[in-house]
Amino acid sequence: NWRVRLPVTLNEQTRGLHLVRAVAQYALTRDGILTYATGLAHGFLHSRPGLSGPDIQLFFMHASYANASERRLDRAPGMTVGVSQMRPASRGSIHIRTSDVADPPSIRPNFLAEEEDRRCMVEGMKVTRQLMNQSPLDPFRAAELTPGPDVTDDADWLRFARQNGQTIYHASGTCRMGDSDKGNVVDARLRVHGVPGLRVADASIFPSIPSGNTNAPSIMVGERAADMLLEDAENG
Repeated sequence: NWRVRLPVTLNEQTRGLHLVRAVAQYALTRDGILTYATGLAHGFLHSRPGLSGPDIQLFFMHASYANASERRLDRAPGMTVGVSQMRPASRGSIHIRTSDVADPPSIRPNFLAEEEDRRCMVEGMKVTRQLMNQSPLDPFRAAELTPGPDVTDDADWLRFARQNGQTIYHASGTCRMGDSDKGNVVDARLRVHGVPGLRVADASIFPSIPSGNTNAPSIMVGERAADMLLEDAENG
């Protein structure tokens, strides 16, 4: 998070008369800040040299949280870059706790358990700081708020990640596509194994989690499912 010099961020644009104008703009034109997603600019980059492809995704937004867990914005102008690892190696687990179906399961995310994940996040945050310290941002960047300029060594970066990291994900893969004898749910034409007439056409059929956002792959799944249904109807 960074403090911004000029009043050009969502922190102040979502309060008072600014918010009233934004609501009116959306009601009249379906445009404006109320149509924004959680990230306006994205970047895919290598956390270090020698990798075969990007392993970090950045999300930029001209806003900053006073309390991220409560999604409460700062009052002063701010901006944020989220650093997300694209292919984490750590694996968590979900466990049934009791025989009562109303009791929630025990979810153990196991974040940053693998050394590769720890290295990726630390190097990704370092690269992000370098990007944000470039001269084109000088007119806007006032000061780094978190983790702050005093955080410079790997141990401090990792501690910051552990204490402040949050999930940013879209669930997928729960009805993955593949052979039924390997425990998969749907076949290559999205038909549920053993249930005639039933197909699944969403992100749950992905055999593995996509590296980036799931929006475009999900659209592709829907379009392919439509083609398959039409083909099957034509073939009787």
